[in-house]
Amino acid sequence: MYHPADFKLLPEHDLAMTAPLAADAEAIETFNIWLYDAKRNIGFNLHPRATGGAMMSAVTVFLPDGRIARANTGGEGRFSDPARPESAYVKLHCVEPMQRWDVRVIDAPVYMTSDAGQATGTVADETPTTTVSLSASYKTVAPAWINGALLPESRQTMEAASLWMGNQLLKGFDPQAFRYDQLIRGKGTISFEGVSYDLEGVGLRGHVRGVRRMPGMLGHCWAEGWCPETGRGFGTTMFLRAGGGYVHSEAFLFEAGVMHPARIICTPHLNRNPADNDYVFELACDALGLVRILGHDVRAFWWQMQGWGVHAPIKYGCDPAAPVMMKQGIGRFTWDNGDVGHGLTERSG
Repeated sequence: MYHPADFKLLPEHDLAMTAPLAADAEAIETFNIWLYDAKRNIGFNLHPRATGGAMMSAVTVFLPDGRIARANTGGEGRFSDPARPESAYVKLHCVEPMQRWDVRVIDAPVYMTSDAGQATGTVADETPTTTVSLSASYKTVAPAWINGALLPESRQTMEAASLWMGNQLLKGFDPQAFRYDQLIRGKGTISFEGVSYDLEGVGLRGHVRGVRRMPGMLGHCWAEGWCPETGRGFGTTMFLRAGGGYVHSEAFLFEAGVMHPARIICTPHLNRNPADNDYVFELACDALGLVRILGHDVRAFWWQMQGWGVHAPIKYGCDPAAPVMMKQGIGRFTWDNGDVGHGLTERSG
Protein backbone atom coordinates (compact mmCIF):
# COMPACT_ATOMS: atom_id res chain seq x y z
CA MET A 1 0.00 0.00 0.00
CA TYR A 2 1.32 3.45 -0.93
CA HIS A 3 2.49 5.63 1.98
CA PRO A 4 4.12 9.10 2.36
CA ALA A 5 7.37 7.25 3.11
CA ASP A 6 7.28 6.09 -0.54
CA PHE A 7 6.92 9.62 -1.89
CA LYS A 8 9.68 10.77 -4.26
CA LEU A 9 9.94 14.54 -4.17
CA LEU A 10 10.49 16.01 -7.64
CA PRO A 11 11.00 19.65 -8.72
CA GLU A 12 7.44 19.84 -10.09
CA HIS A 13 6.09 19.10 -6.61
CA ASP A 14 7.25 22.58 -5.57
CA LEU A 15 4.88 24.21 -8.08
CA ALA A 16 1.20 25.07 -7.67
CA MET A 17 -1.78 23.41 -9.30
CA THR A 18 -3.38 25.61 -11.96
CA ALA A 19 -6.52 23.44 -12.22
CA PRO A 20 -8.46 21.24 -9.78
CA LEU A 21 -6.85 17.88 -9.11
CA ALA A 22 -8.58 15.39 -11.38
CA ALA A 23 -8.18 12.55 -8.88
CA ASP A 24 -10.00 14.47 -6.11
CA ALA A 25 -11.76 17.78 -6.63
CA GLU A 26 -11.71 18.46 -2.87
CA ALA A 27 -7.91 18.62 -2.80
CA ILE A 28 -6.37 22.01 -2.06
CA GLU A 29 -2.84 23.16 -1.41
CA THR A 30 -1.31 25.53 1.08
CA PHE A 31 2.03 27.30 1.25
CA ASN A 32 3.17 28.37 4.72
CA ILE A 33 6.12 30.77 5.12
CA TRP A 34 7.63 32.00 8.41
CA LEU A 35 10.63 34.34 8.48
CA TYR A 36 11.93 36.13 11.59
CA ASP A 37 14.84 38.50 12.22
CA ALA A 38 15.79 38.16 15.89
CA LYS A 39 18.22 41.11 15.89
CA ARG A 40 15.57 43.54 14.63
CA ASN A 41 12.58 41.73 16.21
CA ILE A 42 10.65 41.75 12.95
CA GLY A 43 9.13 39.02 10.81
CA PHE A 44 6.16 37.72 8.90
CA ASN A 45 3.97 34.72 8.18
CA LEU A 46 2.23 34.18 4.85
CA HIS A 47 -0.30 31.35 4.63
CA PRO A 48 -1.65 31.10 1.05
CA ARG A 49 -4.41 28.64 0.22
CA ALA A 50 -4.80 27.66 -3.44
CA THR A 51 -7.58 25.74 -5.16
CA GLY A 52 -6.60 24.93 -8.71
CA GLY A 53 -5.62 28.32 -10.15
CA ALA A 54 -7.19 30.55 -7.49
CA MET A 55 -5.46 31.71 -4.30
CA MET A 56 -6.18 33.64 -1.12
CA SER A 57 -3.69 34.32 1.66
CA ALA A 58 -3.53 35.27 5.30
CA VAL A 59 -0.80 37.79 6.17
CA THR A 60 0.73 38.39 9.60
CA VAL A 61 3.52 40.95 10.06
CA PHE A 62 5.35 41.32 13.38
CA LEU A 63 6.70 44.88 13.67
CA PRO A 64 9.69 45.77 15.88
CA ASP A 65 7.70 47.83 18.40
CA GLY A 66 5.32 44.98 19.30
CA ARG A 67 2.56 45.83 16.85
CA ILE A 68 1.10 43.09 14.63
CA ALA A 69 -0.53 43.76 11.25
CA ARG A 70 -2.95 41.06 10.16
CA ALA A 71 -5.06 40.15 7.14
CA ASN A 72 -7.03 37.00 7.97
CA THR A 73 -7.76 36.00 4.35
CA GLY A 74 -9.51 37.34 1.26
CA GLY A 75 -8.31 39.06 -1.86
CA GLU A 76 -8.69 36.06 -4.14
CA GLY A 77 -6.59 36.14 -7.28
CA ARG A 78 -6.25 33.79 -10.22
CA PHE A 79 -3.06 32.52 -11.82
CA SER A 80 -2.01 30.31 -14.74
CA ASP A 81 1.74 29.99 -14.12
CA PRO A 82 2.45 27.14 -11.65
CA ALA A 83 5.69 28.86 -10.62
CA ARG A 84 3.85 32.11 -9.76
CA PRO A 85 0.76 31.45 -7.63
CA GLU A 86 -0.82 34.70 -6.45
CA SER A 87 -3.75 36.32 -4.70
CA ALA A 88 -4.84 39.93 -5.09
CA TYR A 89 -2.14 41.01 -2.60
CA VAL A 90 0.34 38.12 -2.22
CA LYS A 91 2.63 37.07 -5.06
CA LEU A 92 4.84 33.98 -4.84
CA HIS A 93 7.58 33.04 -7.29
CA CYS A 94 9.37 29.69 -7.36
CA VAL A 95 12.76 30.76 -8.72
CA GLU A 96 14.42 27.36 -8.28
CA PRO A 97 12.31 24.41 -7.05
CA MET A 98 13.17 23.25 -3.54
CA GLN A 99 15.90 25.93 -3.37
CA ARG A 100 14.71 29.53 -3.70
CA TRP A 101 11.48 31.52 -3.69
CA ASP A 102 10.65 35.22 -3.90
CA VAL A 103 7.56 36.61 -2.14
CA ARG A 104 5.79 39.95 -2.37
CA VAL A 105 2.87 41.50 -0.52
CA ILE A 106 1.44 44.58 -2.22
CA ASP A 107 -0.74 46.91 -0.15
CA ALA A 108 -2.56 44.17 1.75
CA PRO A 109 -5.43 45.68 3.82
CA VAL A 110 -4.74 44.85 7.48
CA TYR A 111 -6.13 45.49 10.93
CA MET A 112 -3.80 46.18 13.83
CA THR A 113 -3.22 44.26 17.04
CA SER A 114 -0.12 43.79 19.20
CA ASP A 115 1.76 41.34 21.39
CA ALA A 116 0.16 42.90 24.48
CA GLY A 117 -3.28 42.99 22.90
CA GLN A 118 -3.09 39.36 21.82
CA ALA A 119 -2.12 38.34 25.35
CA THR A 120 -4.92 40.22 27.10
CA GLY A 121 -8.03 39.47 25.05
CA THR A 122 -10.00 39.21 21.83
CA VAL A 123 -9.44 41.56 18.90
CA ALA A 124 -12.52 43.76 19.08
CA ASP A 125 -12.55 44.98 15.48
CA GLU A 126 -10.97 43.24 12.48
CA THR A 127 -11.84 45.99 10.00
CA PRO A 128 -8.73 46.87 7.99
CA THR A 129 -7.42 50.31 8.88
CA THR A 130 -4.17 50.46 6.91
CA THR A 131 -2.03 48.46 4.47
CA VAL A 132 1.29 46.61 4.57
CA SER A 133 3.72 45.60 1.82
CA LEU A 134 6.83 43.45 1.76
CA SER A 135 9.36 41.99 -0.60
CA ALA A 136 11.59 39.07 0.40
CA SER A 137 13.65 36.20 -0.95
CA TYR A 138 14.48 33.02 0.90
CA LYS A 139 16.69 30.01 0.33
CA THR A 140 16.31 26.55 1.82
CA VAL A 141 19.05 25.42 4.20
CA ALA A 142 18.02 21.79 4.79
CA PRO A 143 16.45 18.90 2.88
CA ALA A 144 12.69 18.68 2.78
CA TRP A 145 11.04 16.91 5.72
CA ILE A 146 8.36 14.76 4.11
CA ASN A 147 5.98 14.33 7.03
CA GLY A 148 5.48 10.68 7.85
CA ALA A 149 8.58 9.44 6.04
CA LEU A 150 11.18 9.35 8.83
CA LEU A 151 10.12 6.72 11.35
CA PRO A 152 8.97 3.15 10.71
CA GLU A 153 6.01 3.54 13.04
CA SER A 154 4.77 6.43 10.87
CA ARG A 155 3.37 3.80 8.52
CA GLN A 156 0.94 2.97 11.32
CA THR A 157 0.29 6.39 12.84
CA MET A 158 0.26 8.74 9.84
CA GLU A 159 -2.96 7.41 8.36
CA ALA A 160 -5.01 8.38 11.43
CA ALA A 161 -3.76 11.99 11.35
CA SER A 162 -3.45 12.45 7.60
CA LEU A 163 -6.73 14.24 6.87
CA TRP A 164 -5.79 16.77 9.57
CA MET A 165 -2.44 17.27 7.87
CA GLY A 166 -3.91 17.50 4.37
CA ASN A 167 -1.53 15.03 2.71
CA GLN A 168 -3.92 12.41 1.35
CA LEU A 169 -6.93 12.14 -0.92
CA LEU A 170 -10.32 10.88 0.17
CA LYS A 171 -9.47 7.46 -1.24
CA GLY A 172 -6.28 7.39 0.86
CA PHE A 173 -2.59 8.06 0.33
CA ASP A 174 -1.68 8.91 -3.22
CA PRO A 175 1.50 10.13 -4.98
CA GLN A 176 -0.42 13.30 -5.96
CA ALA A 177 -0.88 14.30 -2.30
CA PHE A 178 1.95 15.28 0.03
CA ARG A 179 3.18 17.47 2.87
CA TYR A 180 6.73 18.68 3.37
CA ASP A 181 8.56 21.44 5.24
CA GLN A 182 12.00 23.02 4.84
CA LEU A 183 14.11 25.25 7.04
CA ILE A 184 14.99 28.55 5.36
CA ARG A 185 16.96 31.76 5.67
CA GLY A 186 16.04 34.95 3.87
CA LYS A 187 16.04 38.71 3.73
CA GLY A 188 13.82 41.49 2.51
CA THR A 189 12.02 44.71 3.35
CA ILE A 190 8.69 45.42 5.03
CA SER A 191 6.97 48.72 4.19
CA PHE A 192 4.41 50.06 6.65
CA GLU A 193 2.91 53.54 6.90
CA GLY A 194 5.80 55.28 5.20
CA VAL A 195 8.59 53.41 6.99
CA SER A 196 10.78 50.68 5.48
CA TYR A 197 12.13 47.96 7.75
CA ASP A 198 14.91 45.64 6.62
CA LEU A 199 14.94 42.06 7.85
CA GLU A 200 17.35 39.16 7.55
CA GLY A 201 16.38 36.03 9.39
CA VAL A 202 15.46 32.37 9.48
CA GLY A 203 12.34 30.26 9.55
CA LEU A 204 10.56 27.62 7.54
CA ARG A 205 8.38 27.04 4.55
CA GLY A 206 5.88 24.29 3.87
CA HIS A 207 3.85 22.95 0.97
CA VAL A 208 0.79 20.74 1.47
CA ARG A 209 -1.44 19.21 -1.20
CA GLY A 210 -4.46 17.03 -0.52
CA VAL A 211 -7.80 16.92 1.28
CA ARG A 212 -7.97 18.54 4.71
CA ARG A 213 -10.81 17.69 7.10
CA MET A 214 -10.41 18.78 10.72
CA PRO A 215 -13.25 17.09 12.72
CA GLY A 216 -11.90 14.74 15.39
CA MET A 217 -8.64 16.60 15.94
CA LEU A 218 -7.94 17.16 19.64
CA GLY A 219 -4.74 19.20 19.68
CA HIS A 220 -1.24 19.35 18.28
CA CYS A 221 2.26 20.75 18.55
CA TRP A 222 4.32 21.64 15.50
CA ALA A 223 7.75 23.25 15.84
CA GLU A 224 10.79 23.88 13.66
CA GLY A 225 13.88 26.01 14.13
CA TRP A 226 17.37 26.62 12.78
CA CYS A 227 20.61 28.11 14.11
CA PRO A 228 22.45 30.02 11.33
CA GLU A 229 25.76 30.13 13.19
CA THR A 230 26.15 26.34 13.41
CA GLY A 231 23.60 24.99 10.94
CA ARG A 232 21.80 22.94 13.61
CA GLY A 233 18.08 22.52 13.17
CA PHE A 234 15.13 20.46 14.32
CA GLY A 235 11.48 19.82 13.61
CA THR A 236 8.65 18.10 15.48
CA THR A 237 5.00 17.32 15.01
CA MET A 238 2.61 15.58 17.40
CA PHE A 239 -1.17 15.11 17.35
CA LEU A 240 -2.76 14.31 20.70
CA ARG A 241 -5.04 11.37 21.43
CA ALA A 242 -8.05 11.49 23.73
CA GLY A 243 -7.21 9.92 27.06
CA GLY A 244 -3.49 10.53 26.69
CA GLY A 245 -0.69 9.71 24.32
CA TYR A 246 -0.58 10.65 20.68
CA VAL A 247 -2.16 9.78 17.36
CA HIS A 248 0.98 10.62 15.39
CA SER A 249 4.45 11.78 16.47
CA GLU A 250 7.62 12.40 14.47
CA ALA A 251 10.73 14.59 14.64
CA PHE A 252 14.08 15.26 13.02
CA LEU A 253 17.44 16.69 14.04
CA PHE A 254 19.58 18.42 11.41
CA GLU A 255 23.30 18.54 12.10
CA ALA A 256 26.44 18.73 9.92
CA GLY A 257 24.26 18.73 6.82
CA VAL A 258 22.48 15.48 7.73
CA MET A 259 18.80 15.09 8.63
CA HIS A 260 18.44 12.44 11.36
CA PRO A 261 15.11 10.80 12.31
CA ALA A 262 14.21 11.39 15.96
CA ARG A 263 11.50 10.40 18.40
CA ILE A 264 9.76 12.87 20.67
CA ILE A 265 10.32 12.17 24.36
CA CYS A 266 8.99 15.53 25.60
CA THR A 267 7.06 18.22 23.73
CA PRO A 268 5.05 21.25 24.91
CA HIS A 269 1.29 21.29 24.78
CA LEU A 270 -0.94 24.35 24.66
CA ASN A 271 -0.52 26.63 27.66
CA ARG A 272 -3.38 29.15 27.98
CA ASN A 273 -1.35 31.42 30.25
CA PRO A 274 0.05 34.12 27.92
CA ALA A 275 2.66 35.08 30.52
CA ASP A 276 4.22 31.60 30.45
CA ASN A 277 6.25 31.38 27.24
CA ASP A 278 8.89 28.79 28.16
CA TYR A 279 8.84 25.10 27.24
CA VAL A 280 11.06 22.10 26.53
CA PHE A 281 11.65 19.61 23.74
CA GLU A 282 13.51 16.35 24.29
CA LEU A 283 14.30 14.31 21.19
CA ALA A 284 15.88 10.85 21.05
CA CYS A 285 18.06 10.10 18.04
CA ASP A 286 20.04 6.94 17.27
CA ALA A 287 22.92 8.98 15.85
CA LEU A 288 22.95 11.95 18.25
CA GLY A 289 21.53 10.56 21.49
CA LEU A 290 19.12 12.56 23.66
CA VAL A 291 18.94 16.22 22.63
CA ARG A 292 17.25 18.80 24.86
CA ILE A 293 16.07 22.12 23.40
CA LEU A 294 14.65 24.98 25.49
CA GLY A 295 11.99 27.03 23.72
CA HIS A 296 10.69 30.53 24.40
CA ASP A 297 7.97 32.33 22.43
CA VAL A 298 9.21 35.83 21.60
CA ARG A 299 6.10 36.84 19.57
CA ALA A 300 2.70 35.16 19.48
CA PHE A 301 -0.66 35.22 17.69
CA TRP A 302 -3.67 33.47 19.26
CA TRP A 303 -6.71 31.82 17.63
CA GLN A 304 -10.06 31.05 19.31
CA MET A 305 -12.31 28.36 17.81
CA GLN A 306 -15.48 26.54 18.76
CA GLY A 307 -13.78 23.33 17.66
CA TRP A 308 -11.58 21.94 14.91
CA GLY A 309 -13.79 21.58 11.83
CA VAL A 310 -16.69 23.52 13.40
CA HIS A 311 -18.05 26.11 10.99
CA ALA A 312 -18.19 29.08 13.33
CA PRO A 313 -16.37 32.42 13.24
CA ILE A 314 -12.74 32.34 14.37
CA LYS A 315 -11.72 35.07 16.80
CA TYR A 316 -8.21 36.25 17.56
CA GLY A 317 -6.51 37.03 20.86
CA CYS A 318 -6.08 34.99 24.04
CA ASP A 319 -9.28 33.87 25.77
CA PRO A 320 -8.51 31.09 28.29
CA ALA A 321 -12.21 30.12 28.29
CA ALA A 322 -12.42 29.46 24.53
CA PRO A 323 -13.37 25.83 23.67
CA VAL A 324 -10.31 25.40 21.41
CA MET A 325 -7.31 27.67 21.14
CA MET A 326 -4.22 27.75 18.96
CA LYS A 327 -1.06 29.72 19.69
CA GLN A 328 1.33 30.46 16.85
CA GLY A 329 4.58 31.65 18.40
CA ILE A 330 7.85 32.78 16.90
CA GLY A 331 10.18 30.74 19.07
CA ARG A 332 13.75 31.15 20.27
CA PHE A 333 15.38 27.73 20.67
CA THR A 334 18.44 27.06 22.82
CA TRP A 335 20.13 23.68 22.35
CA ASP A 336 21.74 21.88 25.28
CA ASN A 337 25.19 22.98 24.05
CA GLY A 338 24.21 26.67 23.96
CA ASP A 339 23.41 27.05 20.25
CA VAL A 340 20.53 29.48 19.63
CA GLY A 341 18.11 29.42 16.71
CA HIS A 342 14.66 30.70 15.83
CA GLY A 343 11.56 29.40 14.11
CA LEU A 344 7.95 28.47 14.88
CA THR A 345 6.13 26.71 17.69
CA GLU A 346 2.41 26.15 17.02
CA ARG A 347 0.18 24.47 19.61
CA SER A 348 -3.54 23.83 19.88
CA GLY A 349 -5.90 22.16 22.31
